[in-house]
Amino acid sequence: MSDNEQRPKDTLNRVPGTIRQSLPGFAIWYLGRALDTPLQYLLFSRGWAVKVLSAIGLHGNSALLKVGPGAWGLGPVPILVTGLYAAAAVRHFHWITFTNTYQWPARQAIGIVMSNVIFDSIITLSTVRAITSSNSVEAKSFIEALGWKQWAGVGLFIAGMLMEILAEESRKHFKANPSNKGKIDDTGLWSIVRHPNYAGYTLWHSGAMLAGGSVGGAIGIGIFTIALFVSKSIPGLSEHMSHRYGEQWTAYEKRVPYKLFPGIL
Repeated sequence: MSDNEQRPKDTLNRVPGTIRQSLPGFAIWYLGRALDTPLQYLLFSRGWAVKVLSAIGLHGNSALLKVGPGAWGLGPVPILVTGLYAAAAVRHFHWITFTNTYQWPARQAIGIVMSNVIFDSIITLSTVRAITSSNSVEAKSFIEALGWKQWAGVGLFIAGMLMEILAEESRKHFKANPSNKGKIDDTGLWSIVRHPNYAGYTLWHSGAMLAGGSVGGAIGIGIFTIALFVSKSIPGLSEHMSHRYGEQWTAYEKRVPYKLFPGIL
């Protein structure tokens, strides 16, 4: 096997460009992310999630999804989780429009859109299972109907979103400064871990799962996301950065040894 074959493959196209240079990819991104939240809403409200669970031998109860002070025909927890999907979609609209500086081939956009649909659908199914398995408590208000898992999940979701946004926007600001041309951003969160945006992504996905009511699911989706980053995204990105920055990247890796979470990984 040659040296080139042994090198980790970068999972993303990193060719600088604008929306005009990859209109199909951008269109797929916008359309796919826009349709995800309505799809998850329909999985909840039309009983589709319950049918999926039944098809794999698990029990779900459509009636329980509509109990309590919610909105649009759904109870408090399903409507909360659907709201988190919408917030994530808005975040992605902002990122692709104002933060991203790369071209987006159609195949790559499809991959990102489908991964988000799959993640969110798993969270939806987990939420249905959690509600079906829980003891329903009568509540007079939406706030009262939420338990510690929902509040902790929302907190984790917000913390992860803020971390991802701060990391991405601070790096964009750093790169926009002409005096930083050819330099690696090692300021702010980038001085603590090498991939704070990936850490934020992991946290808000786990938070959405926890808000749905599953502690085990939140841990599981967190571990899976970390494993995906560590085995695929980070090695490929490291190869890209090493090729582009050489010794500067090697020095940065030594100066900032942790990939995602300080003191842990």
